[in-house]
Amino acid sequence: MTFYNNKQIQSIILEAYTKPKYKVNLLDNNKAIIKEHSGVCVDDLQIQFDWKDNVLVKSNYVAEGCAVFLASVDLAIDLFINKQKEEISELLDIYFKMINTSQIADKDYEKLGALAVFKNVKNNFNRLECASIIYRAFRKEII
Repeated sequence: MTFYNNKQIQSIILEAYTKPKYKVNLLDNNKAIIKEHSGVCVDDLQIQFDWKDNVLVKSNYVAEGCAVFLASVDLAIDLFINKQKEEISELLDIYFKMINTSQIADKDYEKLGALAVFKNVKNNFNRLECASIIYRAFRKEII
């Protein structure tokens, strides 16, 4: 079971925030862009997805916002790359349940990998919104 201590949580979030793998300066204007914006802060996301046979092969984004928001975007993409839409949908359900209740099975924490660092985000309503934006963006894309 993957549980992180506070130091590990800070390290994972800071690493994803300061060294994002999927953040770009500009998106391809010839491709669809999914947009999501926070209702309580400045977090703003524009994200693109490339699929091949229902498998996510690439995703890039332009965004600005807090560390929790930006880290959740990068960590989610990292987890979802090379997965089929059905599996991504299942992972999104687990993630949403975790950030809203913290009540998921131990095996589900394993499935979330580094995204499990957001387990206690529900304790701060504003941070819950930050961690939820990537959920909404992916849901729009895979419906």
